[in-house]
Amino acid sequence: MPQDTNTISPELLAEALKASVDGIVIAECGENDFPIIFVNPAFERMTGYSAEEVIGKDCRFLNQRDRDQQELDVLRKAIQAQESCLVTLLNHKKSGEPFWNELSLSPVFDGNGKLTHYIGVQKDVTERVEKEQNIEERHQSLLSKKDELEELANRDPLTGLHNRRYFEQELSRLWAIHQRLDAIMAVAFIDIDSFKLYNDHYGHLEGDKALKAVADKISESFSRKADLVARFGGEEFVVVATLENGVDCFLQHLERLRQSILDLKIENKRSAVSDYITISTGVCYGVPPQGASSSLFTRDADVAMYQAKRTGRNRIEVVSYEPDEEAILKPAS
Repeated sequence: MPQDTNTISPELLAEALKASVDGIVIAECGENDFPIIFVNPAFERMTGYSAEEVIGKDCRFLNQRDRDQQELDVLRKAIQAQESCLVTLLNHKKSGEPFWNELSLSPVFDGNGKLTHYIGVQKDVTERVEKEQNIEERHQSLLSKKDELEELANRDPLTGLHNRRYFEQELSRLWAIHQRLDAIMAVAFIDIDSFKLYNDHYGHLEGDKALKAVADKISESFSRKADLVARFGGEEFVVVATLENGVDCFLQHLERLRQSILDLKIENKRSAVSDYITISTGVCYGVPPQGASSSLFTRDADVAMYQAKRTGRNRIEVVSYEPDEEAILKPAS
């Protein structure tokens, strides 16, 4: 009588399971767990555990050291729903050596539709996962280096402040935000008085030291995340700030900065106003007028700064934009 081609003998099925290069586990459905009833030789080779050591145990013993893996949640939900799933888990061999296990889990039902067993097919994918991790690490390293290079490109090498290019980009962005919110902002230009004469007298090395010291003070004074501080060029610096606490508070802050620069006591014998380095500051503040560009405030702050120099140096001049009015130039109180 010919053999039924749709029937596989138990002996052939057993040999096929043994011959598989993938680890195969069969577990039955218990009351509270899934005890193992079969593992093939590939599973023994992969994990280092013999069949005798694992029969009757729940499969979770392979990941007892790493129970917080997100993929375990996927596995639990599939088991609760009595569905198949494919997950990659960090497991540990009998020796304690970790390995990445790609587990394909499938439920088995009897003729009445009752879940009776689970079959797990396991692959050691450690090499693949480690390659993927190395690629991701290199990718993140390249992104980090790219960010570092971009940051360096936006910084003044001497003072460490943002440079003019970055300032102009950020000012346009902040200008648009303040226009949209109808909020008051300020641009302050700060210039070291008589600095060309200082450089000629003391030399460029001392000039660089003085620039760095002044830059540090400005950066220290305007260290809020919302503040923008940059070296505009030469001995000129610029600050952009949101006037959350009002104009008077901002101007008082600038006055304290002016005094703190004087208190550095950086000798300047070529100054006409002090024995030490001083700064002149021009401020333009207000709600950015609709239809105007950010160059409006930078231009008028620059004009106010030169007005401060013409009227004695070591002082602050202010331009304000009031609603529906022209700019008003006045000295700081």
